Amino acid sequence: MQFQLTPYLWLLIISAFMSLSLGIYALLMRRSARGVTSFVLSMFVVTIWSAGNAFEMSAMDFSTKLFWANMQYFAYCYSPVTLLTLCMQFTGYDRWIKNKKILWIAVIPTIIIILVWTDGLHGLMRYDMNMDYSGFFPVISKKYGPVFYIHAAYSHLLNITAWVLLIKAVFFKNTVYRKQAIVLLFGMSLIVFPNIMYISGLSPFKKFDITPVFFGPAGVIIAWGIFRFKLFDLIPLARATIIETMDPGVIVLDLQDRILDVNPAFQRIIGITASQIYTKRVEEVCDKIPELVNACVDRSINHTEFSINNGGISKVYEALLSPLNDSKGILIGRLLMAYEITEKKKAEQEFLRQQRKYAVIEERERMARDMHDNLGQVLGFINLQAQGIGQELRNSGIEIAAYSIDKLVDASQSAHNEIREYIHNVRNMDSLEKDLITVLEKDIIGFEEQTGITVEWDNPIGFTGEKLEPSVLLNILNIVREALNNVRKHAEASHVRINFLIVREQLCISIEDNGKGFETIQRANCSKNKFGLSIMKERASEIGGHLEIKSIVGKGSKVICCVPIRKGVKKKNEIDAG
Repeated sequence: MQFQLTPYLWLLIISAFMSLSLGIYALLMRRSARGVTSFVLSMFVVTIWSAGNAFEMSAMDFSTKLFWANMQYFAYCYSPVTLLTLCMQFTGYDRWIKNKKILWIAVIPTIIIILVWTDGLHGLMRYDMNMDYSGFFPVISKKYGPVFYIHAAYSHLLNITAWVLLIKAVFFKNTVYRKQAIVLLFGMSLIVFPNIMYISGLSPFKKFDITPVFFGPAGVIIAWGIFRFKLFDLIPLARATIIETMDPGVIVLDLQDRILDVNPAFQRIIGITASQIYTKRVEEVCDKIPELVNACVDRSINHTEFSINNGGISKVYEALLSPLNDSKGILIGRLLMAYEITEKKKAEQEFLRQQRKYAVIEERERMARDMHDNLGQVLGFINLQAQGIGQELRNSGIEIAAYSIDKLVDASQSAHNEIREYIHNVRNMDSLEKDLITVLEKDIIGFEEQTGITVEWDNPIGFTGEKLEPSVLLNILNIVREALNNVRKHAEASHVRINFLIVREQLCISIEDNGKGFETIQRANCSKNKFGLSIMKERASEIGGHLEIKSIVGKGSKVICCVPIRKGVKKKNEIDAG
Protein backbone atom coordinates (compact mmCIF):
# COMPACT_ATOMS: atom_id res chain seq x y z
CA MET A 1 0.00 0.00 0.00
CA GLN A 2 1.71 3.13 -1.26
CA PHE A 3 0.66 6.83 -1.15
CA GLN A 4 1.97 9.99 -2.76
CA LEU A 5 1.34 13.61 -1.77
CA THR A 6 0.12 16.21 -4.28
CA PRO A 7 -0.84 19.87 -3.78
CA TYR A 8 -4.51 18.98 -4.46
CA LEU A 9 -4.54 16.79 -1.37
CA TRP A 10 -4.11 19.81 0.88
CA LEU A 11 -7.42 21.24 -0.36
CA LEU A 12 -9.14 17.96 0.49
CA ILE A 13 -7.43 17.71 3.87
CA ILE A 14 -8.41 21.29 4.79
CA SER A 15 -11.99 20.67 3.67
CA ALA A 16 -12.19 17.41 5.65
CA PHE A 17 -10.70 19.08 8.73
CA MET A 18 -13.18 21.95 8.54
CA SER A 19 -16.25 19.73 8.13
CA LEU A 20 -15.11 17.34 10.88
CA SER A 21 -14.37 20.22 13.27
CA LEU A 22 -17.75 21.78 12.62
CA GLY A 23 -19.49 18.47 13.23
CA ILE A 24 -17.63 17.87 16.51
CA TYR A 25 -18.21 21.44 17.69
CA ALA A 26 -21.92 21.22 16.95
CA LEU A 27 -22.17 17.84 18.67
CA LEU A 28 -20.38 18.97 21.83
CA MET A 29 -21.34 22.64 22.15
CA ARG A 30 -24.61 23.22 20.32
CA ARG A 31 -26.40 19.90 20.55
CA SER A 32 -29.59 21.59 21.85
CA ALA A 33 -30.03 23.78 18.76
CA ARG A 34 -32.75 22.70 16.37
CA GLY A 35 -31.43 20.95 13.24
CA VAL A 36 -28.01 20.23 14.72
CA THR A 37 -28.40 16.43 14.48
CA SER A 38 -28.95 16.62 10.73
CA PHE A 39 -26.08 19.09 10.42
CA VAL A 40 -23.70 16.87 12.40
CA LEU A 41 -24.58 13.83 10.28
CA SER A 42 -24.10 15.90 7.11
CA MET A 43 -20.69 17.08 8.28
CA PHE A 44 -19.54 13.59 9.23
CA VAL A 45 -20.77 12.16 5.92
CA VAL A 46 -19.01 14.80 3.81
CA THR A 47 -15.89 14.33 5.95
CA ILE A 48 -15.88 10.69 4.87
CA TRP A 49 -16.24 11.94 1.30
CA SER A 50 -13.35 14.42 1.53
CA ALA A 51 -11.05 12.10 3.49
CA GLY A 52 -11.89 9.10 1.26
CA ASN A 53 -11.26 11.19 -1.84
CA ALA A 54 -7.90 12.30 -0.43
CA PHE A 55 -6.84 8.71 0.27
CA GLU A 56 -8.03 7.59 -3.16
CA MET A 57 -6.13 10.37 -4.92
CA SER A 58 -2.91 9.68 -2.99
CA ALA A 59 -3.02 5.86 -3.27
CA MET A 60 -0.69 4.35 -5.88
CA ASP A 61 -2.15 0.84 -6.26
CA PHE A 62 -5.52 -0.25 -7.64
CA SER A 63 -6.85 -2.15 -4.60
CA THR A 64 -6.22 0.76 -2.22
CA LYS A 65 -7.84 3.23 -4.58
CA LEU A 66 -10.87 0.96 -5.02
CA PHE A 67 -11.26 0.59 -1.24
CA TRP A 68 -11.36 4.35 -0.65
CA ALA A 69 -13.55 4.88 -3.71
CA ASN A 70 -16.04 2.43 -2.18
CA MET A 71 -15.82 4.25 1.18
CA GLN A 72 -16.86 7.45 -0.53
CA TYR A 73 -20.11 5.83 -1.58
CA PHE A 74 -21.28 6.11 2.02
CA ALA A 75 -21.14 9.86 1.45
CA TYR A 76 -22.43 9.68 -2.14
CA CYS A 77 -25.52 7.82 -0.96
CA TYR A 78 -26.26 9.33 2.45
CA SER A 79 -25.29 13.00 1.97
CA PRO A 80 -28.47 13.71 -0.09
CA VAL A 81 -30.50 12.09 2.70
CA THR A 82 -28.91 14.20 5.46
CA LEU A 83 -29.14 17.40 3.40
CA LEU A 84 -32.81 16.74 2.63
CA THR A 85 -33.43 16.11 6.33
CA LEU A 86 -31.74 19.41 7.15
CA CYS A 87 -33.91 21.30 4.66
CA MET A 88 -37.11 19.52 5.77
CA GLN A 89 -36.51 20.59 9.36
CA PHE A 90 -36.09 24.18 8.27
CA THR A 91 -39.13 24.32 5.99
CA GLY A 92 -41.55 22.72 8.43
CA TYR A 93 -41.65 19.09 7.26
CA ASP A 94 -39.92 17.73 10.35
CA ARG A 95 -42.93 15.52 11.15
CA TRP A 96 -41.41 13.06 8.63
CA ILE A 97 -38.32 13.01 10.82
CA LYS A 98 -40.17 12.71 14.12
CA ASN A 99 -42.18 9.66 13.04
CA LYS A 100 -39.11 7.99 11.38
CA LYS A 101 -40.57 8.08 7.87
CA ILE A 102 -37.32 9.63 6.70
CA LEU A 103 -35.70 6.19 7.12
CA TRP A 104 -37.59 4.97 4.05
CA ILE A 105 -35.67 7.50 1.99
CA ALA A 106 -32.44 5.79 3.07
CA VAL A 107 -33.48 2.33 1.83
CA ILE A 108 -32.30 2.79 -1.77
CA PRO A 109 -28.96 4.37 -0.72
CA THR A 110 -28.35 1.40 1.58
CA ILE A 111 -28.98 -1.05 -1.29
CA ILE A 112 -26.62 0.96 -3.51
CA ILE A 113 -23.84 0.72 -0.93
CA ILE A 114 -24.27 -3.04 -0.73
CA LEU A 115 -24.07 -3.29 -4.53
CA VAL A 116 -20.94 -1.10 -4.58
CA TRP A 117 -19.05 -3.38 -2.19
CA THR A 118 -20.15 -6.46 -4.13
CA ASP A 119 -19.54 -4.88 -7.52
CA GLY A 120 -17.01 -7.52 -8.56
CA LEU A 121 -19.74 -10.14 -8.54
CA HIS A 122 -22.23 -8.42 -10.85
CA GLY A 123 -20.91 -5.13 -12.29
CA LEU A 124 -24.24 -3.39 -11.83
CA MET A 125 -22.54 -0.26 -10.52
CA ARG A 126 -19.14 -0.23 -12.32
CA TYR A 127 -17.22 -2.48 -14.67
CA ASP A 128 -14.04 -2.52 -16.75
CA MET A 129 -12.16 -0.79 -13.91
CA ASN A 130 -8.42 -0.23 -14.33
CA MET A 131 -5.68 2.27 -13.48
CA ASP A 132 -5.26 5.35 -15.65
CA TYR A 133 -1.79 6.94 -15.37
CA SER A 134 -2.26 9.61 -18.05
CA GLY A 135 -2.92 12.52 -15.68
CA PHE A 136 -1.00 14.28 -12.91
CA PHE A 137 -1.69 11.30 -10.66
CA PRO A 138 -3.21 7.88 -11.28
CA VAL A 139 -7.00 7.47 -11.17
CA ILE A 140 -9.42 4.60 -11.63
CA SER A 141 -10.86 4.41 -15.11
CA LYS A 142 -14.30 2.77 -15.18
CA LYS A 143 -17.58 2.35 -16.94
CA TYR A 144 -20.92 2.74 -15.18
CA GLY A 145 -23.51 -0.01 -14.91
CA PRO A 146 -27.31 0.50 -15.01
CA VAL A 147 -27.75 0.74 -11.24
CA PHE A 148 -25.30 3.65 -11.09
CA TYR A 149 -27.69 5.80 -13.11
CA ILE A 150 -30.52 4.82 -10.79
CA HIS A 151 -28.30 5.89 -7.89
CA ALA A 152 -27.37 9.17 -9.62
CA ALA A 153 -30.98 9.96 -10.52
CA TYR A 154 -32.24 9.14 -7.03
CA SER A 155 -29.51 11.12 -5.26
CA HIS A 156 -30.07 14.20 -7.36
CA LEU A 157 -33.83 13.81 -6.99
CA LEU A 158 -33.30 14.15 -3.24
CA ASN A 159 -30.96 17.12 -3.76
CA ILE A 160 -33.40 18.83 -6.11
CA THR A 161 -36.26 18.22 -3.64
CA ALA A 162 -34.22 19.90 -0.90
CA TRP A 163 -33.38 22.70 -3.29
CA VAL A 164 -37.04 23.25 -4.20
CA LEU A 165 -38.00 23.40 -0.51
CA LEU A 166 -35.41 26.11 0.02
CA ILE A 167 -36.50 28.00 -3.09
CA LYS A 168 -40.05 28.05 -1.69
CA ALA A 169 -38.72 29.27 1.65
CA VAL A 170 -36.85 32.08 -0.10
CA PHE A 171 -40.20 33.42 -1.28
CA PHE A 172 -41.62 33.83 2.23
CA LYS A 173 -41.79 37.56 1.53
CA ASN A 174 -40.88 40.12 4.17
CA THR A 175 -39.67 37.57 6.72
CA VAL A 176 -36.34 36.75 8.26
CA TYR A 177 -36.76 33.18 6.93
CA ARG A 178 -36.03 34.42 3.47
CA LYS A 179 -32.54 35.45 4.52
CA GLN A 180 -32.04 32.19 6.42
CA ALA A 181 -33.21 30.16 3.41
CA ILE A 182 -30.75 32.00 1.15
CA VAL A 183 -27.90 31.10 3.52
CA LEU A 184 -28.88 27.43 3.58
CA LEU A 185 -29.51 27.38 -0.17
CA PHE A 186 -26.11 28.85 -0.93
CA GLY A 187 -24.33 26.39 1.36
CA MET A 188 -26.13 23.39 -0.14
CA SER A 189 -25.51 24.58 -3.69
CA LEU A 190 -21.75 24.46 -3.07
CA ILE A 191 -22.18 20.75 -2.44
CA VAL A 192 -24.74 19.82 -5.12
CA PHE A 193 -23.68 21.80 -8.20
CA PRO A 194 -20.05 20.64 -8.45
CA ASN A 195 -21.22 17.04 -8.18
CA ILE A 196 -23.85 17.54 -10.90
CA MET A 197 -21.20 19.08 -13.15
CA TYR A 198 -18.89 16.12 -12.54
CA ILE A 199 -21.52 13.46 -13.31
CA SER A 200 -22.82 15.32 -16.36
CA GLY A 201 -19.31 15.82 -17.73
CA LEU A 202 -19.47 19.61 -17.54
CA SER A 203 -16.69 19.90 -14.97
CA PRO A 204 -13.36 21.29 -16.25
CA PHE A 205 -11.67 18.43 -14.34
CA LYS A 206 -12.81 15.37 -16.29
CA LYS A 207 -11.10 12.56 -14.45
CA PHE A 208 -11.79 13.34 -10.80
CA ASP A 209 -14.56 14.89 -8.69
CA ILE A 210 -13.68 18.23 -7.09
CA THR A 211 -16.92 18.33 -5.05
CA PRO A 212 -15.20 17.44 -1.72
CA VAL A 213 -13.14 20.63 -1.92
CA PHE A 214 -16.30 22.66 -1.35
CA PHE A 215 -17.53 20.72 1.69
CA GLY A 216 -15.56 22.80 4.19
CA PRO A 217 -16.72 26.22 2.91
CA ALA A 218 -20.29 24.93 2.58
CA GLY A 219 -20.17 23.64 6.17
CA VAL A 220 -18.91 27.00 7.41
CA ILE A 221 -21.77 28.82 5.67
CA ILE A 222 -24.44 26.46 7.04
CA ALA A 223 -22.89 26.49 10.52
CA TRP A 224 -22.90 30.30 10.50
CA GLY A 225 -26.59 30.21 9.60
CA ILE A 226 -27.37 27.79 12.45
CA PHE A 227 -25.30 29.28 15.25
CA ARG A 228 -25.12 32.96 14.40
CA PHE A 229 -28.31 33.49 12.42
CA LYS A 230 -30.44 31.12 14.55
CA LEU A 231 -31.28 29.16 11.41
CA PHE A 232 -33.25 26.40 13.12
CA ASP A 233 -34.35 28.00 16.36
CA LEU A 234 -37.73 28.88 14.86
CA ILE A 235 -39.05 27.31 11.68
CA PRO A 236 -41.74 28.83 9.38
CA LEU A 237 -44.34 26.07 9.77
CA ALA A 238 -47.56 27.00 7.92
CA ARG A 239 -46.54 30.62 8.35
CA ALA A 240 -48.01 31.98 5.15
CA THR A 241 -51.54 30.90 6.03
CA ILE A 242 -51.44 31.50 9.78
CA ILE A 243 -49.21 34.34 10.92
CA GLU A 244 -49.42 36.48 7.78
CA THR A 245 -53.23 36.57 7.80
CA MET A 246 -53.77 36.95 11.55
CA ASP A 247 -55.50 40.08 12.80
CA PRO A 248 -53.44 40.23 16.01
CA GLY A 249 -49.91 41.53 15.71
CA VAL A 250 -47.26 38.81 16.09
CA ILE A 251 -43.54 39.04 16.73
CA VAL A 252 -41.05 36.25 17.40
CA LEU A 253 -38.07 36.95 19.65
CA ASP A 254 -34.92 34.92 20.16
CA LEU A 255 -33.15 34.57 23.49
CA GLN A 256 -31.17 37.76 22.82
CA ASP A 257 -34.46 39.71 22.46
CA ARG A 258 -33.90 40.14 18.74
CA ILE A 259 -36.94 40.17 16.47
CA LEU A 260 -36.73 37.11 14.21
CA ASP A 261 -40.15 37.45 12.65
CA VAL A 262 -43.06 39.86 12.50
CA ASN A 263 -46.39 39.74 10.69
CA PRO A 264 -48.01 42.60 8.71
CA ALA A 265 -50.49 43.32 11.51
CA PHE A 266 -47.71 44.20 13.95
CA GLN A 267 -45.98 46.29 11.31
CA ARG A 268 -49.16 48.34 11.03
CA ILE A 269 -49.39 48.67 14.81
CA ILE A 270 -45.96 50.24 15.24
CA GLY A 271 -45.84 51.87 11.80
CA ILE A 272 -42.51 50.31 10.74
CA THR A 273 -41.80 48.15 7.70
CA ALA A 274 -40.37 44.65 7.94
CA SER A 275 -36.98 45.65 6.53
CA GLN A 276 -36.52 48.05 9.46
CA ILE A 277 -37.27 45.36 12.04
CA TYR A 278 -35.57 42.04 11.34
CA THR A 279 -32.72 40.88 13.58
CA LYS A 280 -32.84 44.15 15.53
CA ARG A 281 -33.31 44.16 19.29
CA VAL A 282 -36.79 44.93 20.51
CA GLU A 283 -35.47 47.99 22.40
CA GLU A 284 -34.49 49.58 19.08
CA VAL A 285 -37.72 48.81 17.26
CA CYS A 286 -40.18 49.59 20.08
CA ASP A 287 -38.25 52.32 21.92
CA LYS A 288 -41.37 54.52 22.04
CA ILE A 289 -43.41 51.77 23.75
CA PRO A 290 -41.64 51.21 27.09
CA GLU A 291 -44.38 48.90 28.42
CA LEU A 292 -43.87 46.55 25.49
CA VAL A 293 -40.07 46.64 25.72
CA ASN A 294 -40.17 45.90 29.43
CA ALA A 295 -42.47 42.91 28.89
CA CYS A 296 -40.22 41.51 26.15
CA VAL A 297 -37.02 41.88 28.16
CA ASP A 298 -38.42 40.66 31.49
CA ARG A 299 -38.98 36.89 31.19
CA SER A 300 -41.35 36.92 34.19
CA ILE A 301 -43.91 39.13 32.40
CA ASN A 302 -46.45 37.34 30.23
CA HIS A 303 -49.07 40.07 29.90
CA THR A 304 -49.02 43.83 29.42
CA GLU A 305 -51.01 46.67 27.90
CA PHE A 306 -49.77 49.60 25.87
CA SER A 307 -51.25 52.47 23.89
CA ILE A 308 -50.17 54.09 20.63
CA ASN A 309 -51.24 57.51 19.40
CA ASN A 310 -51.31 57.59 15.62
CA GLY A 311 -52.61 60.66 13.82
CA GLY A 312 -54.40 61.91 16.91
CA ILE A 313 -56.19 58.57 17.36
CA SER A 314 -55.21 56.64 20.48
CA LYS A 315 -55.47 52.86 20.37
CA VAL A 316 -54.98 50.46 23.25
CA TYR A 317 -53.42 47.00 22.82
CA GLU A 318 -53.08 43.96 25.01
CA ALA A 319 -49.89 41.91 24.57
CA LEU A 320 -49.63 38.26 25.55
CA LEU A 321 -46.18 36.64 25.69
CA SER A 322 -45.51 32.92 25.73
CA PRO A 323 -42.29 30.86 25.61
CA LEU A 324 -41.24 28.95 22.51
CA ASN A 325 -39.63 25.58 23.21
CA ASP A 326 -38.11 23.04 20.87
CA SER A 327 -39.09 19.36 20.77
CA LYS A 328 -36.88 18.71 23.81
CA GLY A 329 -38.53 21.41 25.87
CA ILE A 330 -35.56 23.77 25.68
CA LEU A 331 -36.41 27.46 25.53
CA ILE A 332 -35.48 28.94 22.14
CA GLY A 333 -37.42 32.20 22.11
CA ARG A 334 -40.67 33.98 22.90
CA LEU A 335 -43.85 34.68 20.99
CA LEU A 336 -45.74 37.95 21.45
CA MET A 337 -49.29 38.50 20.24
CA ALA A 338 -50.85 41.98 20.40
CA TYR A 339 -54.63 42.47 20.29
CA GLU A 340 -56.41 45.81 19.94
CA ILE A 341 -58.66 46.35 22.96
CA THR A 342 -59.61 49.99 22.46
CA GLU A 343 -63.35 49.29 22.46
CA LYS A 344 -62.95 46.88 25.35
CA LYS A 345 -61.16 49.54 27.42
CA LYS A 346 -63.86 52.07 26.59
CA ALA A 347 -66.48 49.56 27.69
CA GLU A 348 -64.55 48.91 30.89
CA GLN A 349 -64.28 52.62 31.59
CA GLU A 350 -67.98 53.05 30.92
CA PHE A 351 -68.71 50.13 33.22
CA LEU A 352 -66.56 51.67 35.96
CA ARG A 353 -68.29 54.99 35.41
CA GLN A 354 -71.66 53.30 35.79
CA GLN A 355 -70.41 51.48 38.87
CA ARG A 356 -69.27 54.76 40.39
CA LYS A 357 -72.59 56.31 39.47
CA TYR A 358 -74.55 53.50 41.10
CA ALA A 359 -72.28 53.71 44.13
CA VAL A 360 -73.12 57.43 44.40
CA ILE A 361 -76.83 56.62 44.06
CA GLU A 362 -76.59 53.98 46.78
CA GLU A 363 -74.75 56.44 49.01
CA ARG A 364 -77.42 59.07 48.39
CA GLU A 365 -80.13 56.58 49.27
CA ARG A 366 -78.28 55.69 52.45
CA MET A 367 -77.92 59.38 53.31
CA ALA A 368 -81.61 59.86 52.55
CA ARG A 369 -82.52 57.07 54.97
CA ASP A 370 -80.21 58.49 57.61
CA MET A 371 -81.66 61.98 57.17
CA HIS A 372 -85.17 60.59 57.38
CA ASP A 373 -84.43 58.51 60.45
CA ASN A 374 -82.29 61.08 62.26
CA LEU A 375 -82.33 64.70 61.08
CA GLY A 376 -85.90 64.54 59.75
CA GLN A 377 -87.22 63.20 63.04
CA VAL A 378 -85.22 65.77 65.02
CA LEU A 379 -86.62 68.63 62.93
CA GLY A 380 -90.09 67.18 63.24
CA PHE A 381 -89.68 67.01 67.02
CA ILE A 382 -88.34 70.58 67.14
CA ASN A 383 -91.29 71.75 65.06
CA LEU A 384 -93.86 70.06 67.32
CA GLN A 385 -92.17 71.26 70.49
CA ALA A 386 -91.91 74.84 69.15
CA GLN A 387 -95.59 74.83 68.23
CA GLY A 388 -96.46 73.61 71.72
CA ILE A 389 -94.29 76.25 73.37
CA GLY A 390 -95.78 78.96 71.16
CA GLN A 391 -99.32 77.93 72.11
CA GLU A 392 -98.45 77.97 75.81
CA LEU A 393 -96.90 81.43 75.45
CA ARG A 394 -100.04 82.73 73.77
CA ASN A 395 -102.19 81.21 76.47
CA SER A 396 -100.01 83.05 78.96
CA GLY A 397 -100.36 86.34 77.08
CA ILE A 398 -96.71 86.55 76.04
CA GLU A 399 -97.23 87.52 72.38
CA ILE A 400 -93.73 88.82 71.66
CA ALA A 401 -92.08 85.51 72.53
CA ALA A 402 -94.86 83.65 70.72
CA TYR A 403 -94.04 85.58 67.53
CA SER A 404 -90.37 84.52 67.73
CA ILE A 405 -91.39 80.94 68.35
CA ASP A 406 -93.63 81.09 65.25
CA LYS A 407 -90.62 82.12 63.18
CA LEU A 408 -88.69 79.16 64.60
CA VAL A 409 -91.60 76.90 63.67
CA ASP A 410 -91.63 78.24 60.12
CA ALA A 411 -87.86 77.73 59.76
CA SER A 412 -87.93 74.19 61.11
CA GLN A 413 -90.96 73.37 58.97
CA SER A 414 -89.20 74.75 55.88
CA ALA A 415 -86.05 72.72 56.63
CA HIS A 416 -88.13 69.63 57.22
CA ASN A 417 -89.94 70.10 53.90
CA GLU A 418 -86.65 70.54 52.04
CA ILE A 419 -85.26 67.36 53.56
CA ARG A 420 -88.39 65.46 52.62
CA GLU A 421 -88.16 66.84 49.10
CA TYR A 422 -84.51 65.79 48.85
CA ILE A 423 -85.36 62.29 50.08
CA HIS A 424 -88.20 62.07 47.59
CA ASN A 425 -85.92 63.12 44.72
CA VAL A 426 -83.20 60.65 45.65
CA ARG A 427 -85.65 57.76 46.00
CA ASN A 428 -87.13 58.44 42.56
CA MET A 429 -83.95 58.24 40.45
CA ASP A 430 -85.27 55.43 38.21
CA SER A 431 -88.14 57.50 36.89
CA LEU A 432 -85.73 60.38 36.26
CA GLU A 433 -83.52 58.29 33.99
CA LYS A 434 -86.51 57.14 31.95
CA ASP A 435 -88.31 60.40 31.20
CA LEU A 436 -87.05 63.87 32.13
CA ILE A 437 -90.20 65.68 31.00
CA THR A 438 -92.55 63.50 33.07
CA VAL A 439 -90.52 64.06 36.23
CA LEU A 440 -90.36 67.82 35.58
CA GLU A 441 -94.10 67.98 35.10
CA LYS A 442 -94.62 66.41 38.54
CA ASP A 443 -92.09 68.80 40.11
CA ILE A 444 -93.77 71.83 38.51
CA ILE A 445 -97.22 70.74 39.70
CA GLY A 446 -95.86 70.32 43.21
CA PHE A 447 -94.14 73.70 43.02
CA GLU A 448 -97.35 75.44 41.97
CA GLU A 449 -99.36 73.74 44.74
CA GLN A 450 -96.81 74.67 47.43
CA THR A 451 -96.12 78.26 46.35
CA GLY A 452 -99.14 79.43 44.39
CA ILE A 453 -96.75 80.64 41.69
CA THR A 454 -97.91 79.82 38.15
CA VAL A 455 -95.41 78.09 35.86
CA GLU A 456 -95.52 78.26 32.08
CA TRP A 457 -93.16 75.97 30.20
CA ASP A 458 -92.44 74.78 26.70
CA ASN A 459 -90.24 72.11 25.15
CA PRO A 460 -89.61 70.87 21.56
CA ILE A 461 -92.25 68.54 20.20
CA GLY A 462 -91.31 64.91 20.71
CA PHE A 463 -88.46 65.66 23.11
CA THR A 464 -88.57 63.56 26.29
CA GLY A 465 -84.89 63.43 27.21
CA GLU A 466 -84.73 59.63 26.86
CA LYS A 467 -81.63 59.80 24.65
CA LEU A 468 -79.68 61.92 27.10
CA GLU A 469 -77.18 60.20 29.38
CA PRO A 470 -78.37 59.57 32.95
CA SER A 471 -75.79 61.95 34.42
CA VAL A 472 -77.00 64.71 32.07
CA LEU A 473 -80.62 64.08 33.02
CA LEU A 474 -79.83 64.16 36.72
CA ASN A 475 -77.89 67.42 36.57
CA ILE A 476 -80.45 69.18 34.34
CA LEU A 477 -83.25 68.21 36.70
CA ASN A 478 -81.30 69.40 39.75
CA ILE A 479 -80.45 72.71 38.06
CA VAL A 480 -84.14 73.34 37.31
CA ARG A 481 -85.11 72.34 40.85
CA GLU A 482 -82.48 74.62 42.39
CA ALA A 483 -83.62 77.50 40.18
CA LEU A 484 -87.27 76.99 41.24
CA ASN A 485 -86.17 76.71 44.87
CA ASN A 486 -84.43 80.07 44.59
CA VAL A 487 -87.60 81.57 43.11
CA ARG A 488 -89.63 80.18 45.99
CA LYS A 489 -87.24 81.46 48.65
CA HIS A 490 -86.05 84.81 47.35
CA ALA A 491 -87.78 86.08 44.19
CA GLU A 492 -91.25 87.00 45.51
CA ALA A 493 -92.49 86.22 42.00
CA SER A 494 -95.98 85.39 40.74
CA HIS A 495 -95.00 83.80 37.44
CA VAL A 496 -92.19 81.56 36.11
CA ARG A 497 -91.49 80.58 32.51
CA ILE A 498 -89.38 77.50 31.60
CA ASN A 499 -88.22 76.95 28.02
CA PHE A 500 -86.41 73.92 26.52
CA LEU A 501 -84.72 74.71 23.19
CA ILE A 502 -82.51 72.51 20.95
CA VAL A 503 -79.97 74.80 19.33
CA ARG A 504 -77.05 73.52 17.23
CA GLU A 505 -76.64 70.17 18.99
CA GLN A 506 -77.17 71.79 22.39
CA LEU A 507 -80.06 71.61 24.81
CA CYS A 508 -80.69 75.03 26.32
CA ILE A 509 -82.94 75.47 29.36
CA SER A 510 -84.03 78.89 30.56
CA ILE A 511 -85.88 79.55 33.86
CA GLU A 512 -87.22 83.13 34.01
CA ASP A 513 -89.29 84.75 36.82
CA ASN A 514 -90.98 88.14 37.26
CA GLY A 515 -89.73 88.60 40.80
CA LYS A 516 -87.81 91.38 42.49
CA GLY A 517 -84.46 90.47 40.94
CA PHE A 518 -81.04 91.25 42.41
CA GLU A 519 -77.72 92.86 41.69
CA THR A 520 -75.63 90.06 40.18
CA ILE A 521 -72.34 91.64 41.34
CA GLN A 522 -73.51 91.94 44.94
CA ARG A 523 -75.00 88.45 44.83
CA ALA A 524 -71.68 87.03 43.56
CA ASN A 525 -69.92 88.55 46.58
CA CYS A 526 -72.54 87.44 49.06
CA SER A 527 -71.52 84.13 50.67
CA LYS A 528 -75.05 83.49 51.90
CA ASN A 529 -76.57 83.36 48.40
CA LYS A 530 -73.51 82.24 46.46
CA PHE A 531 -73.73 78.59 47.52
CA GLY A 532 -76.82 77.61 45.51
CA LEU A 533 -75.70 79.44 42.36
CA SER A 534 -72.24 77.88 42.58
CA ILE A 535 -73.77 74.42 42.81
CA MET A 536 -75.81 75.03 39.66
CA LYS A 537 -72.68 76.15 37.77
CA GLU A 538 -70.76 73.12 38.98
CA ARG A 539 -73.53 70.80 37.83
CA ALA A 540 -73.54 72.40 34.36
CA SER A 541 -69.76 72.08 34.14
CA GLU A 542 -69.88 68.38 35.06
CA ILE A 543 -71.91 67.58 31.95
CA GLY A 544 -69.86 69.77 29.60
CA GLY A 545 -72.25 72.72 29.63
CA HIS A 546 -72.24 76.26 30.91
CA LEU A 547 -74.66 78.30 33.03
CA GLU A 548 -75.43 82.02 32.85
CA ILE A 549 -77.45 84.09 35.33
CA LYS A 550 -79.09 87.38 34.36
CA SER A 551 -81.04 89.59 36.77
CA ILE A 552 -82.26 93.19 36.99
CA VAL A 553 -83.54 94.64 40.24
CA GLY A 554 -87.32 94.97 40.03
CA LYS A 555 -87.57 93.07 36.73
CA GLY A 556 -86.87 89.48 37.69
CA SER A 557 -84.13 86.95 37.01
CA LYS A 558 -83.22 84.47 34.28
CA VAL A 559 -81.09 81.33 34.49
CA ILE A 560 -79.82 79.91 31.17
CA CYS A 561 -78.11 76.51 31.03
CA CYS A 562 -76.82 74.97 27.77
CA VAL A 563 -75.44 71.41 27.56
CA PRO A 564 -74.34 69.33 24.52
CA ILE A 565 -76.63 66.51 23.42
CA ARG A 566 -75.90 63.35 21.48
CA LYS A 567 -76.71 63.13 17.80
CA GLY A 568 -79.99 61.50 17.00
CA VAL A 569 -82.19 63.59 19.30
CA LYS A 570 -85.22 64.83 17.39
CA LYS A 571 -85.04 68.50 16.45
CA LYS A 572 -88.61 69.31 15.59
CA ASN A 573 -89.53 72.86 16.35
CA GLU A 574 -85.81 73.74 16.52
CA ILE A 575 -85.26 77.42 17.27
CA ASP A 576 -82.21 79.36 16.18
CA ALA A 577 -80.51 81.06 19.11
CA GLY A 578 -79.94 84.16 17.02
